Amino acid sequence: MQMIFIPLMLFFFICMNMGFVKYNDNILVGSILLFTLGTLLCIWKFKDDINKPLSQKTYFISLWGVFIVSFIIQTLVCLYVPLAYYSDFIKVRDQAIYMASDYSIIPQYDFYFHSYPYQLSIVVIINFLYELLGSYKGVEIVTTLLVNISAILAGLTTCNITGNRRVSILVAIMFEVFSTFCLKTYMPYSANLGMIFPILIFFIYTTRMNRIWKVVCIALAVAIGYRVKMTTIIPFIAMVMFGGYKLLKEHDFKTVIIGFVSLLTFSYTLSSIHSCMLEKMHFVNDEKINHGFIYYVAMGQNNHTGGQYNHDLSVLADRPFPSKEVRDKYFLNMALQSAKERSVIGQLKFFVAKIAFCWGETYIDHLYFCKYDKVLLIIKHYTWYLAMTLMVIGTFIIRDRRYYMLLLGIWGVIAYLYLSEAGARYVLMYMPLVYVMAGWSVSGYRKKNSFGNLPTT
Repeated sequence: MQMIFIPLMLFFFICMNMGFVKYNDNILVGSILLFTLGTLLCIWKFKDDINKPLSQKTYFISLWGVFIVSFIIQTLVCLYVPLAYYSDFIKVRDQAIYMASDYSIIPQYDFYFHSYPYQLSIVVIINFLYELLGSYKGVEIVTTLLVNISAILAGLTTCNITGNRRVSILVAIMFEVFSTFCLKTYMPYSANLGMIFPILIFFIYTTRMNRIWKVVCIALAVAIGYRVKMTTIIPFIAMVMFGGYKLLKEHDFKTVIIGFVSLLTFSYTLSSIHSCMLEKMHFVNDEKINHGFIYYVAMGQNNHTGGQYNHDLSVLADRPFPSKEVRDKYFLNMALQSAKERSVIGQLKFFVAKIAFCWGETYIDHLYFCKYDKVLLIIKHYTWYLAMTLMVIGTFIIRDRRYYMLLLGIWGVIAYLYLSEAGARYVLMYMPLVYVMAGWSVSGYRKKNSFGNLPTT
């Protein structure tokens, strides 16, 4: 209890002030910084207590307790708190419900899904859950269940890497606190339904199991995750670069070949199933109006909204082009022109502002459900900013190639967010990885260990 005394005192001080002081940005940022600083000081002061052993029985009871309590709270939120759906979330929800009675595209959404055909994968999944459970509230509860499982996987992955059970529990709690007050936790969409896959592949990666089974399980998780959310492949690329290099260095070509063949097989199978589902819906992908990646680069580089969504550009993209080549060339030129308009300093400001918006957005997507919302906003973002702070600290104190593998995955996400349209929801699915890295920093773990050193049985 000594370890959390100072942060708790700071927290109560913040809560008291929030009741009498007008809420503004300075209070939010100042409170978070103060609370974060207090927590970091406590971690440093009581680092020996953090590393004390914890029995396996107590550990698993604690993890199950975190999971059950958080899931019950989030289920109650789903049942009794109105969720403010908006934008793409509405289209995905309405289309999934519509498919239960008529397996086709809603007429007014026809152009949307022809422009964003990848969204149909998540629509089919949500529709399946909706028909199975009989209500959309049930789908929201399943969504929170997957988020809660992701939190526990983050904790287990931390334990696999560091061996520190106390920190593992702390990671799970921090993630659960954030997700409880985050609106996107509850709205079924590709970001939260796909959140489980990046952390799952790293959990498998750090688990002690036969190498062959490990690469097959990872291949299956990546193939499914790619269908739910294509950006699952970003942290996987970092894993391939580190883990694949290690296997090739050890001349373990058998494992490499089996992993590659497994990934191709699972991907082809799921792609075939996906094509059959689209055919059943009488959906034919029209490349002339399909929003390819180049369009997202043009959207992400536009100067009018700082790389965020631009309605004028979206309207321009909604007209058919003579061919995919003409379309891609048009938007590529637009992206390059936008980049040329910025000076060197302007490029740096653009990058910082855009990434800060994606990773530090404070107002949008917060769940409001009581008169203490402003205090809850501080709690939510405290756990997130603390995790990012600890992640950065880890780059200075951790000497393990698996940490750099995770860090490379995060940099891959940052590069993607810089190129494409900015939005906090695109970061959501990688949050478990950030919390794992934060937990690693807290543990102060320095022992070198790697994929090749893990037991093979």
